[in-house]
Amino acid sequence: MKTKSEKFVDQRRAQWKSLRNILLTIRKGSYKSLSESQITGFPRLYRQICTDLAEAEMLQLSPDVLDYLNNLVGQAHRYLYGLPTVSGSQIKNFFLSTLPTILAQCWQYVCASAILFFLPLIISFIVVYRQPEYAKRVMPVQVLEQMEASYKEEINSKQGAGIGAFKASYYIQHNTTIAFFSFAAGVLLGIGTIYFLIYNGIAIGTIAGYITSLGYGTNFWNFVCAHSVAELSGLVIAGAAGLLLGFSIIKANKYQRGDWLKFQKVKILTLLCPSVFLLATAAIIEGNISPSGIPFHVKAVIALISAGILLYYFFIFPNSRKKKPE
Repeated sequence: MKTKSEKFVDQRRAQWKSLRNILLTIRKGSYKSLSESQITGFPRLYRQICTDLAEAEMLQLSPDVLDYLNNLVGQAHRYLYGLPTVSGSQIKNFFLSTLPTILAQCWQYVCASAILFFLPLIISFIVVYRQPEYAKRVMPVQVLEQMEASYKEEINSKQGAGIGAFKASYYIQHNTTIAFFSFAAGVLLGIGTIYFLIYNGIAIGTIAGYITSLGYGTNFWNFVCAHSVAELSGLVIAGAAGLLLGFSIIKANKYQRGDWLKFQKVKILTLLCPSVFLLATAAIIEGNISPSGIPFHVKAVIALISAGILLYYFFIFPNSRKKKPE
């Protein structure tokens, strides 16, 4: 005479074995090792065995059955909903192939974003530098006074590593927030992104021109020099992703908008990756190197190296890859 637990196991053994075989295949190889039937059946088997576990607990079956099902469900949940592991070769392929390819395909958006950002920045800097009173028409007086107080004194910080790390975390949050709004506003057919790019360009140019006109330019440029290339480039790339998002919505054509955005999301998300990386790098530099007493020429060299690397990677490297024979 079979026990209640034995009868329960006999009825469901085949499904449990199928799920266990899927988990073993993934563990030994990867998700790519699964057959088409295993891929489509994985979620269904997982849900079914979750139901089996709940029923087994309700029936108060033997501890060995409950332990087996708990272990099976836990492993399946990890593989089904956990983040996939990323190998070194995948990371290398992303930076040497995927990202340069996407950058080459989206160069129009990168250039458009750069123009929308840097042109207002340069114009507002020149105007405010020549006529400082115009700054009060663009920025709140309190902000200008705060900026003036910040750059009156020469930079000679001897902060500890803890303070630098704290500042870096603050700058990461601040910069990524601005970049996120620039990107997310692209959902408004790109108009929101255009607004944020122009506005941020005007604001930064106005502050730079105002501080320089007051005679504190040496302190100002000493502080912003090292991190500005990475930071401004990150904002521009986020803007390019926002413009691509907006244009993708407009250009739905024969596709349904949702389907077209799914088709474009790889490009959009790929563009966001260098933006996040650049903003994080800029924040680390801004929190540790920019406020330090390191000589200005060293900070200038950091800026030049950063600019050289970015120009090569964003424009020269993708084109050189296209010329290579397949």
